[in-house]
Amino acid sequence: MTTRENCARAIEFRSPEHLPVAIRCNVGWLHDRDENGLARIGELEAAVSRDVLPPDLDCWMHGPRWTDSHGVSRFTDEWGALWVDTDNGEITEWYPMEEGYDRVDAVNFPDPYRPGRFDVADACLKERRDIYIAATVWLTLFERLWKLRGFSNMLIDPYVDEENFARLRDRVVEVNLGMIDQWIKRDIDAVYFSDDWGSQRALLMDPDDWRKFYKPSYTAMFDRVRAGGKHVWMHSCGDIIQILPDLIEIGLNVLNPVQPQAMDVHYLSREFGGKICFHGGLDVQGTMIRGTPEDVKRDVDTLVDLFARFDGGYIGGTSHTIMPETPLRNIIAMYEAFARYI
Repeated sequence: MTTRENCARAIEFRSPEHLPVAIRCNVGWLHDRDENGLARIGELEAAVSRDVLPPDLDCWMHGPRWTDSHGVSRFTDEWGALWVDTDNGEITEWYPMEEGYDRVDAVNFPDPYRPGRFDVADACLKERRDIYIAATVWLTLFERLWKLRGFSNMLIDPYVDEENFARLRDRVVEVNLGMIDQWIKRDIDAVYFSDDWGSQRALLMDPDDWRKFYKPSYTAMFDRVRAGGKHVWMHSCGDIIQILPDLIEIGLNVLNPVQPQAMDVHYLSREFGGKICFHGGLDVQGTMIRGTPEDVKRDVDTLVDLFARFDGGYIGGTSHTIMPETPLRNIIAMYEAFARYI
């Protein structure tokens, strides 16, 4: 059985031969630089995390980077938002419509059919090696909207200016549907969406309001993917338990990243196990940083027991990006623990 088929079986609860694992560790930013440990991580990652191509097939484009007089790198994305590259990743620092909806002309709504957009992706797909590929429509809707209007504005807009909010939302969805159409014509297995809807304590808005303002848009996008015969993946940080039944109802197949400090993994297994495939769950905020290798291995065993018991239903991984202060011994323990299931 190919890794592609094995991963599909796990997602569809069709008894995979082994546990699929999809983990990516950015060794370049780890503080611990022990050469032997880094070499061991490289060996284990190549052997263990081999089932799903990381979601690098993101075909949004952006302008050239430039460096200011302080050595800070910046770029403007395809939509017109300005980004800055910090020591902890890239964040937006200017929003083209922050001053109002009359600034819509500052937004460059991308053309999904722009020549050359998929050239890099198509070259990658030719070298796929028969592994499972989840192609992205990243920063899908809520995140794209607030990167145009600013975060606080986008939380308020549906209530104070619903007409303009809905018009902008629908334009973003229209672009996304074009991107989805482009992807499902290609030899991929899933379309991977991203919108962080939860803090670590609760949903960012009332769930009934989410259902009114956003659920129909996700339904349209998920329907397009499922009609094309592909799986639907979604990355959504934080506590989204209140809308998880809705996401399952409208066709979500795989949820990432499963943050145990925001959602009780035992509750997720009990209430939603066998209804959706979970990807992730190993705590990068606590166990991976402050625990022992034995703690890490115990948590991996717990996750596999909770989520993979449904003739599938689990893809091994972490609750988010492995943090730079994580001890190498715990990263090694993580890979060794998952290796026992492949």
